[in-house]
Amino acid sequence: MDNLTLIMLTLFIICAGLIIGVLNFIQNKKNKRIKKTLEKLEIEKNKLATSPIVPELAKVESYLNNDKLKALYDEWSNRLKQIKEIQIPKLSDMILDAEYSLSQMDYKSTMYKIAKLEMELYKVQTNSDFLFGEIKDLTSSEERSRTI
Repeated sequence: MDNLTLIMLTLFIICAGLIIGVLNFIQNKKNKRIKKTLEKLEIEKNKLATSPIVPELAKVESYLNNDKLKALYDEWSNRLKQIKEIQIPKLSDMILDAEYSLSQMDYKSTMYKIAKLEMELYKVQTNSDFLFGEIKDLTSSEERSRTI
């Protein structure tokens, strides 16, 4: 009976160790996948922060010759300031919040925060692209009229 008890106890410990090892492996894989997603979102946020809007806006500044253009320039400048000083820092805070939730192993909350972050990132990216398109239209038409 002693040998049988010893064998059963050994098998139980080995099985428990294997189960813990497999669960730990799955947990680490899940963490890495979520961290990779957060890194991609961080890269997208950084691309937004370094967008080519500022040089295009500087070109518009050299074209300022009437009140209508000055009003457009002021509006675009305010929208750019809104993006750079409010929306992008908000994205940074959201990324940090999601990373904190991940470090606490609160996966449900982390995935919810990542979804909100993706939507906010898309919104900021759309605003930025729309602003860049408006400015680019003006600068490209101004450059065309100068070459004629």
